[in-house]
Amino acid sequence: MYSIKAITSLTGLTAETLRAWERRYDCITPKRNENGRRSYSQMDLEKLKLLVNLTRNGHGISKIANLTCEQLRHYQNQSPEQNDQQQTILFNQLVDALQNYRIERCEQLLKRAQLAYEPLDYARDVLLPALHLIGQLWHEEKINIAQEHMFCNCVKRIVLTMVNNLHHPSKQNPSMLFATPSGEPHEFGILLGCLVAAAQQYTCYYVGPDLPSLDIIDASQHLKPSVIVLGVVKNPPEKQTLLQLDQLVGFAETGATKLWLAGAGAEYWFNLHQSPPAGCEWIANIDQFHAKAQQHHFFR
Repeated sequence: MYSIKAITSLTGLTAETLRAWERRYDCITPKRNENGRRSYSQMDLEKLKLLVNLTRNGHGISKIANLTCEQLRHYQNQSPEQNDQQQTILFNQLVDALQNYRIERCEQLLKRAQLAYEPLDYARDVLLPALHLIGQLWHEEKINIAQEHMFCNCVKRIVLTMVNNLHHPSKQNPSMLFATPSGEPHEFGILLGCLVAAAQQYTCYYVGPDLPSLDIIDASQHLKPSVIVLGVVKNPPEKQTLLQLDQLVGFAETGATKLWLAGAGAEYWFNLHQSPPAGCEWIANIDQFHAKAQQHHFFR
């Protein structure tokens, strides 16, 4: 028999997602001892591994939770094109709902998809492409600015709720502070980074976009994060943003706090310097951020 800690370690599921699957979809029924603690069989573990693999490939948990292991293995043999088709259907449903101002339908669709993914996969495979699609439709004038803002606020609500549910602040855990400097209003990169970090049990301080460097430094001096994560999307960045970055790098060089920069504007800034300043790193994408955060957590 396996404990819930062992199951989460072996499957990659968070305890919160595992409990949600049990409660909402009755996918497995663990045994409980006299203290109410769950224990899982080898068959439970096998089924959960199959469910994890399938949901990460785009299958909705609600549709496969009650299938047998044999039926789940059959689903595993389906082609990637079928999984892409499911994602296309989701995005088409989102666009249709948004164009008709049915923002509650958008939220429902995104929350349903959330149950089928772990946080990293949800951020990378659902939220990022959905945000890109909605932004592209706005540029093509197929949706208006009000609809685009409504969708972005919907995504922000969902992500911050997920962060809050995953977040268990502890002095035993490393911490991260997420912000963008003055002149940089784009916040979804740091928002999704905050979600990925919270899922890895970081203590997360989300202070938001377009902040003066002195305010970010002041917050860091009080909160003492292990890492400051800055999003810089504008390429090239505003002149004031470049000046702010220099101040923040100077702060990082004087203490134990590391500075991670992400986004096209951050790459531009790094290209201006022949060698990266001490304690400062460029993060190319969300997968690299995830791997870097795991490494930092392990070796701190």
